[in-house]
Amino acid sequence: MLPGGSEPPEADGAGRSRLTLVVPTRNEAGNVPRLVSEVRQSLSDIDYRLVFVDDSTDETPEIVRSLAEEDPRITLIHREGEDREGGLSTAVTTGIDTVSEASEYTCVMDADLQHPPQKVREMLGTADNEGSDVVVASRYVSGGSYEGLSGPLRRAVSTGSKYLAQIVFREARKTTDPMTGFFLVRNEAISGIQLRPTGFKILVEILVCAPDLKVVEVPFNFQARNAGVSKASLGQGAEYLSHLASLFWYVPSAGRFWKFAMVGASGVLVNMAVLILLAEYVNAHKVIAWMFAVGLSTLSNFLLNSAFTWRDIRHASRIHFLARGALAYPVAIIGIGANFAVYYPLLKYVTEAFPYYVFFNFLGILAGMMVNFTLNSRVVFRPSKPDYPDPEEGPDAVADRVRSALGADLVALVRAGDTETVGLSSGGRLTGADRSIAELALGNGQPMLVVNGPRRLPQARTNARWDNSLAVPVSLGNQVRGVFYVTRRASARFSEDDLHWLTAYVQDAGGIFDPPPEPGPQEAPAKVSGPTVRKSD
Repeated sequence: MLPGGSEPPEADGAGRSRLTLVVPTRNEAGNVPRLVSEVRQSLSDIDYRLVFVDDSTDETPEIVRSLAEEDPRITLIHREGEDREGGLSTAVTTGIDTVSEASEYTCVMDADLQHPPQKVREMLGTADNEGSDVVVASRYVSGGSYEGLSGPLRRAVSTGSKYLAQIVFREARKTTDPMTGFFLVRNEAISGIQLRPTGFKILVEILVCAPDLKVVEVPFNFQARNAGVSKASLGQGAEYLSHLASLFWYVPSAGRFWKFAMVGASGVLVNMAVLILLAEYVNAHKVIAWMFAVGLSTLSNFLLNSAFTWRDIRHASRIHFLARGALAYPVAIIGIGANFAVYYPLLKYVTEAFPYYVFFNFLGILAGMMVNFTLNSRVVFRPSKPDYPDPEEGPDAVADRVRSALGADLVALVRAGDTETVGLSSGGRLTGADRSIAELALGNGQPMLVVNGPRRLPQARTNARWDNSLAVPVSLGNQVRGVFYVTRRASARFSEDDLHWLTAYVQDAGGIFDPPPEPGPQEAPAKVSGPTVRKSD
């Protein structure tokens, strides 16, 4: 049952529908009937559903309900009270989550007819022909237009917002219009992604959270609003900036170059502070002070890059971590060499006059930073070769490997259906509480991180020990086959990064829960005739 008492859309028969259109609405009573009519005409031979996610305070929900009585393909999700928190962003994600299992594709569009319904057919055809995961209706690609934006200020804000997203996020450069609210997505391509947008630009969230998506564009003319008033406001602009900041901070791979630049800036501060401290207050020789400053700033950069810029790249062991730290120093030296290789020739063969040498120094810094970032990406923080579970290795051996990687006390592989433990790390035993968490993960089909604190906390303790559990269901096809359950009791709690790693590690391990094949009937050994002995008379 959906908010407002509506039922989720269902496909006819046993299969899914071809397409679902998700349309967020807020006081669009003057637009909904025409939108429904144009959708019906343009998609007459396509199996589609039309879902309105409505936050209106006018008669919009009554109009949608009356249209739904005439056309069973129309569904209303009317939200009230706390369900409306997040506005347009949560309206779209509510619609996507609701229909993801009911159709092959989802198309997100506005209700004000600035997004022409006739374009949806072309977008669906492009998705089929190109094998794309996302089809973006772009205002900025050749053949498109944004004339429907009211006034030069809105056009300038739209263009500036687009370039800001593309500068910060490499993934946003897959399209000329990452700000569009008109796009089509293949549901399986974004299955399992937890979308948490702040604001109203959902496409940026999808592109950044799923960087491997194949994106194709089609041009479209952004039309003038048919009726009603625009919902754009200064507050939405602030929400957009908050959304970009949230993606930058919480998505590990997002904006990695700029994270590296921020860490580099902090390294400059560390370098200068150590240099001045040793040279001015300890009276160390300037060269010695410089050497210590470079060494400590390089160490500082490595630790911050490990914890922030490349926090999604796991270290296989402490030795692996130390080896990466040692590699950071020759990489830093190469970066310094690139800096000098740009700065010195310009200084010698162009001019030493002020302010040119300052500009040359800036160019040298940029060159060094680019070399440093490239080498850190490909050498220092190069992802380890994936070592995914091998069903032939045996469930117990896989459990021991996961236990070692996560520093866990216990790893259990629990099969769906009979909840039988098919694999268990050495020295482990499932308790009733452990089995309850594993069964809960099997029931909801979602990865879980559970942390329970000490039973008694008479005072704050930094060494308090926590019961930590990770439970990650594993599917084969559309069927959950089992769950990897991991637990430990320690002062260091499991983190979301641990949960992400385990989820990625076991994603293709559904076959490990299959029962071992029964031995076939043994063939009778072949009768071997010995040499014929002829008995002499």
